[in-house]
Amino acid sequence: MNVLLSTNIFDALGLDWKSLLFYLGNFVILVTVLVLLLYKPIKKMLQNKRKALNDIAEDHARLKEESEKQKTEYDKQLEELKVKNAELSAEIVESAQKRAEAIVAEAQKRAQSIEDAAKRDALSQQEQLKNEYRDSVNRLAVVIAQKMLEREITDKDNAELIEQVLSDWEKD
Repeated sequence: MNVLLSTNIFDALGLDWKSLLFYLGNFVILVTVLVLLLYKPIKKMLQNKRKALNDIAEDHARLKEESEKQKTEYDKQLEELKVKNAELSAEIVESAQKRAEAIVAEAQKRAQSIEDAAKRDALSQQEQLKNEYRDSVNRLAVVIAQKMLEREITDKDNAELIEQVLSDWEKD
C-alpha cells in the first residue's frame, strides 16, 4: 500500500523515477557548488571577522589595562601633589605667621619708641612749664616786693597789689 500510495503521488505530480533522480542529482550538484562557492568563502569571512573581533577584544582589554595603570599612576601623582600642596600651604601659613609676628614686634617697638618720645616731650614740657612758672612767680615776687617797698602796705593794699599783679601777669 505504501508503494501504491507513493506511486500514485508521483503519478499525480507527474513525476517518474528518472525525473526524480535527475532533480535529485541537480540538487546535490547545486548544494556542492553552493558549498564550494558560498559556504567556504563565507566561513572564511566569518573566521576572519571572528579573528578581527578577537583582536579588537584583546586590544580593548590591553587598552583597559593600560588605562587602569595610567589611572593608578594619575591617582598616585594626585595624592603626591595633594601632600606637596598641604606641605606648601603649611609652609606659607608658617611664613605668614612669622611675618605677622615680626610686623607686630616692629609695631610694638615703634609704639614703645613713640610712647618714650611722648613721655620725654611731656617731661620736657613739664620742666619748661615749671621753669616758666618759677620765673613767673619770681617776677611776681619781685614786682610785689617793689610795690611793697614803695610804700607801707595794708592788708587791703596787699590784696589789691596781688590782684593788680595777677591781672598784669595774665595780660602778658
